[in-house]
Amino acid sequence: MNDKHGSTHKRWVPGRIPDPAQAHGAWVYLIVSILAGALSVGGRGFLPALLSGIGFAGVFLAASSLALLRKPRFWRRLLTGVLLATLAPLLALEVGADPAFFVFGLVAVLPAALSGYFAERQGFRSPAALAFAVTALVVAAPSSACAGGASIQRGLLLLALLAPFFAWRTFVLRKAMTGPGWTRARLRRRGLVESGYAVGWTALSVAVMHAIG
Repeated sequence: MNDKHGSTHKRWVPGRIPDPAQAHGAWVYLIVSILAGALSVGGRGFLPALLSGIGFAGVFLAASSLALLRKPRFWRRLLTGVLLATLAPLLALEVGADPAFFVFGLVAVLPAALSGYFAERQGFRSPAALAFAVTALVVAAPSSACAGGASIQRGLLLLALLAPFFAWRTFVLRKAMTGPGWTRARLRRRGLVESGYAVGWTALSVAVMHAIG
């Protein structure tokens, strides 16, 4: 059954959903978000910010293991994610991270849950599912920034700078891929272009954060 957005509707079935950890774009958005948070504080806050971001990546790995529920790699992925999600934040606290970054860990639950809801109702490639999935990843930016000493307000500003842009680029790519002629090589080239957009906008956002003090 096709949904109104032109993508095939697939109900959520553990082990039969696309593996988020295999998506190039997901890792790009996650990594640049972590770096945005760390670079927006810099100095002594950089290391705790980076460690908290690694913890966020661990949560992503653990959550993505649901796509492998019926495969042998499930436990390896899950345990790796849980270890990173546990140890990295503890190390961050040891080197002076502000515990406020845990607030954004809870904030990320909402867009992640909404992404799952819309994936179930409209298909995992629907605009709403993609937008909330991207937002859940980008919450790594304010979480990292707060771990490095930024206020929650500044963290929310960083989220506001990054999430709409990344969601927009996801929509643009989704629309482009509905056309014919997509090959692995063409997809790789387009992925590099989108990565360039992500890095460029992230650098600009970090510059804005420093400019406003």
